[in-house]
Amino acid sequence: MMLIAGALGHARELAGILADLNQLDNLFFFDDVSATVPEKVWRRFRILRSLDEVKEIFSNDPRFIIGVGKPRDRKFLFHKMITAGGIPYSIISPFARIGHFNTTLGEGLNIMTGAVITEDIEIKKGTLIHNQVNIHHDCRIGEFCELSPACQLLGRVSIGNLVSIGSGAIILPDIVIGDEAIVGAGSVVTKNIPAGSLVKGNPAR
Repeated sequence: MMLIAGALGHARELAGILADLNQLDNLFFFDDVSATVPEKVWRRFRILRSLDEVKEIFSNDPRFIIGVGKPRDRKFLFHKMITAGGIPYSIISPFARIGHFNTTLGEGLNIMTGAVITEDIEIKKGTLIHNQVNIHHDCRIGEFCELSPACQLLGRVSIGNLVSIGSGAIILPDIVIGDEAIVGAGSVVTKNIPAGSLVKGNPAR
């Protein structure tokens, strides 16, 4: 049994990874916000609409996966599910490559197909590592971040909490990115980014 907190695009991609892992038995989704989603995903997997339904599922198996992308939404759902009695579960694609030496992964992560995470890496709880992301040695990534498809962290990069890195962005070595910063798609980050900043371009400004 497994609950994905969310029922739209990213949540459905996670179901594909569960299929790769042969873990589709008794799969449920949760969405108490979207009015237009159907009763079931692909006419197969039930969408729960209330926390009472969630608590009933958690009484049998408390594991949940965060199924949304935006950092603030990830944090909100993470704590909402814990309040309902859930235990965060990290889903890791069998087609991702995870380092063997001094690589520490927090709880409640999504690590998608084609991601490459090398050695001496720390990724804290609730973070999303999208498809084809490359994270090189000695990087530190905070809580509830979103690293979008094909972005690259080139070594000794430090990222704060609730940070969003756009698709295809390149973060050069030794860069520090503050909490809640946003890096636009395709950007090349050559200087440290203060907390709360929005940067884009090559070089990112």
